[in-house]
Amino acid sequence: MPRRQLVLAVDVGTTKAAALVAEGRADAELAVLGIAATPVMGVKRGLVVDVERAAQSLRDAVNRAVSMAGVEPTDVVGAVNGEHVRARVASAEVDLGGRAVHDTDIEALVNRAARSAAEPGREVVRVVRGPFRVDGLPTGGSPQGLSVHRLGVEVVVISAESQPLRNLRRTVQLAELRRVRWIPAGLAASYGALSEDERMVGAVLLDVGGGTTQVVVWNGGVPRLMAVVPVGGELVTSDLAVGLGVVAAQAERLKVERGHVVEAPEGTVELRGVTGQAAKTVALREVRDIIAARVDEWLGLLEQALAQITWTKAPAAGVVMTGGGALLRGLERRVEEAWGWPVRLGAPTGLAGLSDLARSPGYSVVVGLAKLALADGMGFRRDTAWTRIAQAWLRTWS
Repeated sequence: MPRRQLVLAVDVGTTKAAALVAEGRADAELAVLGIAATPVMGVKRGLVVDVERAAQSLRDAVNRAVSMAGVEPTDVVGAVNGEHVRARVASAEVDLGGRAVHDTDIEALVNRAARSAAEPGREVVRVVRGPFRVDGLPTGGSPQGLSVHRLGVEVVVISAESQPLRNLRRTVQLAELRRVRWIPAGLAASYGALSEDERMVGAVLLDVGGGTTQVVVWNGGVPRLMAVVPVGGELVTSDLAVGLGVVAAQAERLKVERGHVVEAPEGTVELRGVTGQAAKTVALREVRDIIAARVDEWLGLLEQALAQITWTKAPAAGVVMTGGGALLRGLERRVEEAWGWPVRLGAPTGLAGLSDLARSPGYSVVVGLAKLALADGMGFRRDTAWTRIAQAWLRTWS
């Protein structure tokens, strides 16, 4: 019987910890075996500030996902979040003297390009290989086997600050997870919510989380820009709580149930006062105005990030918004009005198994993590309850 290809993907975000147990299938779909999310404590704007509380939230999500799946993969992949994650483009060339290109030549060249982008106090999390140049001319595929004088390559080196990464590693260790491979959250969300065609022809991905928004610009199958804006759905909730004088839980419910970025329907809503205060009546127009003000600030920060690229034309696939914060009603319309580019809501695709549970924009990161991990060849080991019992039994006789 062929071995199953299983992986556990985890994401410790600002407002929730998510876990996904998935299996790679021969038809290239991702079979969802278990998925769960729990409210997270101890994380601010994608950075772990309280390791023990964050680990407790993550462990709860993992336990629920593993229990649902009935299997516990030994391969784990995790998302790296926060403003400290960034990408740099690097390149390198080598003289091969006209001989054929071997795998080792490609590997050495990519490694040389990646090392040239190294920075003190930062760790390389992912290297995305871009196009090759053969004797000065770009080539769309692999140059392996070609006779070449000069071979060049362009790579995108994605790195993270060492200290936040250490805190994240400590979090997963306390959650009893081992051998974790790290992938940037923005890259994972791109593989969760974008098609291969969209990444090739050009798209802007906005992964709107609780405390941050991941911005990834794709063209030619390569991320040309990765940035993080320190504004997400949590700040809209905070503005409503402060502006209307209500607790955060009530502000969040108001945002989800009655909030809109553009439209301001006539009418009012009655809000429960804080302890000792009478209930208050608030116009829905006032709710819209508070939300719209924060969204406009968010758009300004996004525009500053996107200004790092010289835009000669709109991205062919437009803007794709994903993440739980992208579900705010009217957000797609407001972005489209501001930029004049087509905008759509992106959610995970290419799923089987318990797919209905994972087809939410809020799960794009963990789905993308699983897809990338399986493409990397992770997930061929598994650890079920029966194998753990067998291993324990063998230890007693060894």
